[in-house]
Amino acid sequence: MERSIEILKILRSGLESMVENQAGLRINYTRMFNFAQKRVSLRMEVDGDELGCIPMGCIDVVEISTSNGKSTCNCTLTEIQTGVEQRIVLRLKDATAREKECEKVFSFFRNVLSIPDNKPLDGGFSSTRGAHQNPLSD
Repeated sequence: MERSIEILKILRSGLESMVENQAGLRINYTRMFNFAQKRVSLRMEVDGDELGCIPMGCIDVVEISTSNGKSTCNCTLTEIQTGVEQRIVLRLKDATAREKECEKVFSFFRNVLSIPDNKPLDGGFSSTRGAHQNPLSD
C-alpha cells in the first residue's frame, strides 16, 4: 500500500496545480484506507466561495504486484455527482512513465471541473505553468 499512498500524493499535487489559478476555488481531500482490500482512496470536494463544498470525485488505488518487481496500480476514478466511473491502470516504470500515466487521471478531473486542457499539468514534475479559465464563470 506504500506505493498507492505515493501515487495519491502525486495525484493530489497535480490536482492542486489544476486549480491554483482559479480564484476562490479549492479542493478539500479526505484519504481513506481499506486494509482488507489493500485499497487507498482519495475523496475530493470542491470548495468555491459562492457554492460552498460540493462533492467532486474519488480516486481508488489498489497496488498490484508484478513478477518483475515493478509496481502497477489499478485506479477507479469516479465523478461523485453523476456516478461516472473510469478504470485505468497506472504502469509506473520511471519518472517519465509516471508523468504520462498520471495525465490520464488529470484529464478525467479536468473534465469534471470544466478546466480546459491548455495547461500542461505536471503533478510536481516540472516548473511549467500556464493560465486557465475559471470553470465557475461559464
